[in-house]
Amino acid sequence: MIMPKLGKKLGLLLPMKEGIYGGKTPSGDDVLAMARQCEAIGLDSVWLVDHFLHEPYADEKAFGHDFPEEWLGRKIGFWECWTMASAVSVATQSIEIGTLVTNTGYRNPALLAKMANTVDELSHGRLIFGVGAGDFPSEYHMYGYDWEKRVGKFEEALKIITPMLRGEEVSFQGEFYNTVNASVKPHGPNPKGPPVLIGMLDGGPRMSRLVTTYADHWNCWLVGGRDYDSCLSMIQKACEQHHREIDTLQKNAAIGIAMPHATACPPGVKPLSGSPYEIADRLATLLSKDVDHIVIWLHPMTPSGLDALGETLALLD
Repeated sequence: MIMPKLGKKLGLLLPMKEGIYGGKTPSGDDVLAMARQCEAIGLDSVWLVDHFLHEPYADEKAFGHDFPEEWLGRKIGFWECWTMASAVSVATQSIEIGTLVTNTGYRNPALLAKMANTVDELSHGRLIFGVGAGDFPSEYHMYGYDWEKRVGKFEEALKIITPMLRGEEVSFQGEFYNTVNASVKPHGPNPKGPPVLIGMLDGGPRMSRLVTTYADHWNCWLVGGRDYDSCLSMIQKACEQHHREIDTLQKNAAIGIAMPHATACPPGVKPLSGSPYEIADRLATLLSKDVDHIVIWLHPMTPSGLDALGETLALLD
């Protein structure tokens, strides 16, 4: 059983895309088995990304990541997030289930509130409802969504989703969305709905304001090598500016961990690595900071990799 130091939570990103399962594509049964394995070894949460199909060469360059030329034109597909989240909900018993993060631009926000409420019901109140504005332009274009003004759409979506999940009837007229007395009925197990997490990559002032206004949890993506202290400083300043008590915000961070003897990580990933003791020591340093929940992008993302991670995390006892 994993007992992290300082009472912090640890979770795992589930394998949701082609080629990520030890070089193979995980089946639906593989994803569910890994979720159950996470629960069995004592992790606190499992997480699902929300993507359909993207071109890494084009999309990652937007983040300053250089992909080899052989990736040019290559497309990578994913299992659909909410269908899989429903299955994970009934395949597990106690582990928290999070979306990291669902793109509000891909679904009508009132419908998305209904979907989240239903998964929260199926999981008996274990959902962490992570949302964001999206980050892969190629995916938007291939599936016919408009990439422009996506943060404006995200803000309008939050104005519909969050009160609906709290049990309110919502009438809203915006530039992108509108509702007339929309509500979530029947309501799931949490009177205030599942906690809302807002995830950010390079969050600017507008996204930071939305975190302080609407989020119960905030997540920063450190898998590409960003520094947690600088991300935390940014959100602390936003809380001060918008009169939000920072201690009322759960702080999450997603990090990469490469187990010893793992093959090379994909471009754009800068994980913690080294011996099990070195990884545990670096993770303990992060856990000592003002962070509540660590989500791990694991390499290799396989059952044997997860077993090795469990042995490494046991060193935190």
